[in-house]
Amino acid sequence: MNKRVCFFCVGTGGHVLPVRNLIKELKELGINNQDIFVICDNRGRQYLDNLDVSIHTPEIFASKKGVVGYIFNIFTISRSIREVTKILKDQNISVVLTTGAYIAPVAAIVSKILKAKFFIQEQNIYAGLGNKMSAIFAKTIFTSFENTQNINKSKLKHTGPVVNTTLERKYIEPLGVQTIGFVGGSQGSEEINDYVEQFLNSEASSEFNVLHITGKAKNTNKLELQNYKSYEFLNDMDDFYKNIDILVGRAGGGSLEAAYLGIPQIVVPYKHGTTSSHQDLNARYLENNKFGFKVNSFDELLSKVSEISVKIKSNNLDIPKIVIGNQSIAEEIYEYIN
Repeated sequence: MNKRVCFFCVGTGGHVLPVRNLIKELKELGINNQDIFVICDNRGRQYLDNLDVSIHTPEIFASKKGVVGYIFNIFTISRSIREVTKILKDQNISVVLTTGAYIAPVAAIVSKILKAKFFIQEQNIYAGLGNKMSAIFAKTIFTSFENTQNINKSKLKHTGPVVNTTLERKYIEPLGVQTIGFVGGSQGSEEINDYVEQFLNSEASSEFNVLHITGKAKNTNKLELQNYKSYEFLNDMDDFYKNIDILVGRAGGGSLEAAYLGIPQIVVPYKHGTTSSHQDLNARYLENNKFGFKVNSFDELLSKVSEISVKIKSNNLDIPKIVIGNQSIAEEIYEYIN
């Protein structure tokens, strides 16, 4: 039996899409579908359609009280570990990789039980609790950003983000009508949706077309305007990126895709909960390295839209290229399963 790899990922696109992109890269290197396993949840599974690999969705405990939650639910976690180990124990798994969140500690312990090499991919500049707790077991922690924080620095290897390399962007026509794309991350954002409505009610809106990904089950007004088109959710972002000149969105994983494509972007960091730490730091990094512009209010957003629009019209927009980690991470995994 061939040596095999298992990815652990859950939740939002920021955690699951890097796995999808790494699987595609491994297939390009010649890894067979039957040698790739994924442990995820039902929410994350929607991003993994049509990959033709073995996907399992066992029930995994998620702590809502940090480390304390894991300590007081050790028996529930043990049950999750036993269930996952039962799925994988006879599959000759030699590499385990997680992209973090609550599944990461389970991935770390299962890797030790299976005697597999354990890797972490951290897509944000500020590591989450799951990856921080699991780092002690990792051989290498692949990072999207230099100087990633809140994690064991001795194991860090900066590779750049994992993005969808099949995406393309449109040819920018400096004198054409510009299109702004609004997107609030894979789950949508009420704040971004409110900004869209404010923008469409502003004087500036007459100069732009607007494409808007609202997010599933988000409360948005049904707007019927000639220059506006909305979608609840897009599995394939290619057409979206090909049709926008400016992006307005969160400072999560999607912002790294836009940086890869060289799309000028305005980022509105999420301000609540644990996500606020990494989104604010991501946004600062993007701005400091000229990949985007951080704003904290609608007035700031309007000002940045005007500034970027003028630079596009004058062909004076200079966005640097970002280094990505798809190939280097996939090659390291490939080395251990061949």
